[in-house]
Amino acid sequence: MNRRLQDRVIIGILSFLGILFLMPLIVTITNSFMTGNDILSHYTTSLSVFDLVSGIKEKFIQIPLIPSQITFSQYKEALINQPAFLILLVNSLKITVPVVVGNVLVSVLTSYGFTIWNWKHKEKVFFIYIVVMLMPLQAVLVPNYIVADKLGLTTSYLAIILPGIFSPFGTFLLRQTMKGIPKEYFEAAQVDGASSFYIFWHIVLPQMKSGIAALSMLVFIEYWNIVEQVIIFIKEYYREPLSVCLSLIPSENISLIFAISTVYMVLPLWFLTIGQKNLEKGIELSGIK
Repeated sequence: MNRRLQDRVIIGILSFLGILFLMPLIVTITNSFMTGNDILSHYTTSLSVFDLVSGIKEKFIQIPLIPSQITFSQYKEALINQPAFLILLVNSLKITVPVVVGNVLVSVLTSYGFTIWNWKHKEKVFFIYIVVMLMPLQAVLVPNYIVADKLGLTTSYLAIILPGIFSPFGTFLLRQTMKGIPKEYFEAAQVDGASSFYIFWHIVLPQMKSGIAALSMLVFIEYWNIVEQVIIFIKEYYREPLSVCLSLIPSENISLIFAISTVYMVLPLWFLTIGQKNLEKGIELSGIK
C-alpha cells in the first residue's frame, strides 16, 4: 500500500469518525426546527422485541435530518412564552461565570508561585495538588458538603462556586504551560531589577494567553454542564441551572426539548469555535497528552 493510498484510508476513517461524533449535534439542531408530530413520526419509545421481529425496526432507526415542515414555534415558546427558561439560563451563568473568572485568577497566581519562586517543600505541596485533582468528584462531594454546612452555605451557590474556584486542575495546567517559558527571561528581568509583579504582568501573562484561554474554555464547559453539585446543594427549582432542568421537561413536548437543547449548546459551541486555536495551543504547551 503506497503512501497516498494510506493517507486516503486514514482521511476516510477520520472523516467517518468525525461525522459519527457530530451526529448527535446535527440531529439535535435539525430536529429543533421540526414539529412535534414530525419528530414523533420517526421515533418511538415503546419498542419491544416483538416489534423488532415484526419489522418496526426500520422505522425506529430512521433518523430525520431534513424537516418536512420548518417551524420556529418551539423557539418562541422557549424564549418568549416561557420566561422560566431564561431564568434557568441566567442561573447557569451565575454559577459558571464566577467559577471561570475566579479559577483563572487563582490558578494563574498559584502556578506563578509554584513555577517562579523557590521555596521548601514546593514539589511535595504540588504533589498533593495532583492527588486532589485525580480524586473523582463523588469522593469529594461529602467533604465539600461538610465544609459548606460548617460555613452555612449548603443552600447557596457559593457551595458550588468556591470549590470550583480553588480546583487544582487550573494550577496544574497553567504550571505546565508556564514551565515552557525560558528561564532566561526571568533571569534577565531580575538582573535589570524588575519586581515579581513586573515579571508576572509584563513577561508571564503575555505568554500565557493560550493556556488561560484553554483553561477558561475547559472550566466553562465543565460547570455549564454541572449536575451532581446542584442536586445536592440547590433545593429550589427556580434556582437550578438549565443543565438540571432539561431532564424535567415533559417528554410529550419533544420539539421544545430539542429547541431548548440547541439554545443550551450555543454558548459552549461559540466559545469553542472562537477559541479552538487557543485551546489546542494551550493544551499543547501544557504537555498534557
